[in-house]
Amino acid sequence: MTIYIEYFFKINLLKLIKILIFPLSTNIKGKYLLVLVSLVFSANNLVFAQTIITEKTHLSVDATSNGQLIISLEGEIWTAKKDGSQLKQLTNNLHSAVGPRWSPNARNFLYSALENDHENIYLTNIETGKTENLSINSNTNTHPSWHPDNQRIVFSSNFENEGFDLWELNTETNLRRQLTKLPGDELEAAWSNDGKDLVFIHRRDDWWSLILRSQNQPDEILLKSKHKIAAPSWRPDGSLITFFKAHSSGIDLEMVILSKTRVFRKYASNENFTLSPVAWVNREIMIYIADGQIKKRLFDSWTPTPFRFQSSIVLSSGMQNTNERPFLEWPNEPKGQFVIRAKRIFDGINPGYQYDKDILISGGRIRSIEENKDWKELIIIDMGDYTIIPGFIDANALLPNDLSETDGPKLLMTGITTIASEHPKQKNLNTIWAGKKMPGPRFLSLEKWQKKQSLNSQDHPTLSFITSKETGIQTGKALSNQIKISRILGLTPEKALHEMGVNAAAAIQTDPYLGRIADGAAADLLFIEGNPLVNTEDAMNIFAIVRNGRFYSISGLIERSNF
Repeated sequence: MTIYIEYFFKINLLKLIKILIFPLSTNIKGKYLLVLVSLVFSANNLVFAQTIITEKTHLSVDATSNGQLIISLEGEIWTAKKDGSQLKQLTNNLHSAVGPRWSPNARNFLYSALENDHENIYLTNIETGKTENLSINSNTNTHPSWHPDNQRIVFSSNFENEGFDLWELNTETNLRRQLTKLPGDELEAAWSNDGKDLVFIHRRDDWWSLILRSQNQPDEILLKSKHKIAAPSWRPDGSLITFFKAHSSGIDLEMVILSKTRVFRKYASNENFTLSPVAWVNREIMIYIADGQIKKRLFDSWTPTPFRFQSSIVLSSGMQNTNERPFLEWPNEPKGQFVIRAKRIFDGINPGYQYDKDILISGGRIRSIEENKDWKELIIIDMGDYTIIPGFIDANALLPNDLSETDGPKLLMTGITTIASEHPKQKNLNTIWAGKKMPGPRFLSLEKWQKKQSLNSQDHPTLSFITSKETGIQTGKALSNQIKISRILGLTPEKALHEMGVNAAAAIQTDPYLGRIADGAAADLLFIEGNPLVNTEDAMNIFAIVRNGRFYSISGLIERSNF
C-alpha cells in the first residue's frame, strides 16, 4: 500500500498565518521564544508549519597584513587564520562586542561593548587574554582605531556631553588629548599607514562630511552630502580611501583617489553592504561585509568571493576518550516495519544527494537504504518532492527547570531530534518522549555522554554553533542562529548540515547512531520543503518528522503540545 503524502494534503487547503509564542526559557525567567509559524490547514488537519526565528546579527571584520581575521559575530569576538582554519572564540557572554580592530603588530585588539548602558572601549592582549577598559569615565566611547605606532588609538567620545569629539589615547602612558571639537559629531576616525593623515566622518544637522586632516594642514572636506557617509578605510599604500555612501535606493562602496586633484569613483553597488570599514590585507586584497557574509575581493576584480571558513570538531591529542562509550538506550521502540520512499536523501556523511531511494525502517532504526522496489506487504510512505535529511542535534542544551512532557513536541517541531543536557527530569522525559503519545527529542544526560571527553570550545569552535549553552540562547533558537551564522561565515550548506548532524553526534559520542541516515542508525529524519544543500535556511522548512521510527506531521506535534 502506498500513501502519497503530497497529494493527500493538497485537498482543500486553506492558508492561515499565526504567531505562536511559547515558553522555552533557558536561564532567564519569563523569557519567551518568539516563533513565527506559517500554518496551512486542510478541512480536518493542520498539515504544515514553517518555523522562522528572527535575530539581528552584528557583524564586522578586520585583518592583519598576513591575512589573520578578527570578527565580531553575535556580540562576541572571534579570530581565524587567513584560510578560514582555526576559528576561535575569544570572548564569552559579552553579547554586545562590535568593531574589533587589530593593532598593527597583531599583538592586541580593540573592540567596543556595552557596560551599564554605555558603550566602552576595551583592549585585549592576544597572548595573555588580559583585557583593559580604556574608556573616559562613564561616557559613551566608540569607534576605536589604531595609530601605526602600536601605542596610540583614536576614538569618539561624548566626554563633554556636547556631541562626539575625537580623542587620542596612549595605551602605555594612559595620556589623552582631544583632537577635534567641531559642532556636531566626529566619528569613525582612521589613521593612514604612515601615521601622517587622519580621515574621519563629521555629522552636523542633516549633513555628512568626509574630512581629511594632514600634518600641518587645515582640515580638508573631501565630500559633503545630505546622504549618510560611513566607515572610511585607508588602502595600505595611502593612495585612496574607501567609504560607504547611502542614496535613495541603497548603499554604495565608493572611493576617493588622493591624487593632487581628488577623484571620486563608485567602486561597488548592488550588494547589501554592512557599514563596517573595509579591511585591507594589502593593496590588492580587501575584505568586507555584504549580503550578511564576509567577502574577499581583489581590488581589480569585478566580483567578490564569500569567505569560506573551515570548522569541524577534531579531537586533539590528550582529549581522546580511551574508555568505552556509554550504552545508547533505545526506549519505547515501535514494532513492525515500513518504508519511506525518497526522491532526495542527504545522508549527512557523503557529499550531495542520493536519489530515488527507499529507507526501510524497523522499530526505531534504519534497517537499510535501497533502490526503489516492490516491498510486497509493507506500507510505503512516498514523500514526493520533499528532501530527507538527518534530525538535528543540540549537544549542550540549557533547559528550564519546569520543562514538561508537552515541551517535547515543541522541541521536535524545530527539527531537533536529540538533545544533551543536565536536568532532573532527563531520564523520565527521555522515556516519555521516545513514545507515541507525547514525542520529543532523544534526551541524553550531558554528564554521562561528555564527562569522559573534555572539549574546549576555543579549540573546537564548532561547539559554539551547535550548542545552545555555548551561545547563551535557548534550544531551537540556537539551531536557527547556527544556520544564520554558518551562512555568514561562508560555510557551505553541506558543511553547515554536518555541524548540526555528524559533528554534533561526534561531540557527544553518539556516532555512528545519530546525525546520519545509514544502516543501523536511529530512524530520526526530517522531511524538508526546498533544497537545503543550496540554501541552508531551507532546512527549517520542516514538513514532517520521523522520530524513533514513528512518523509525525507538524500538525500532530502542535496538537500534542496543546496549542
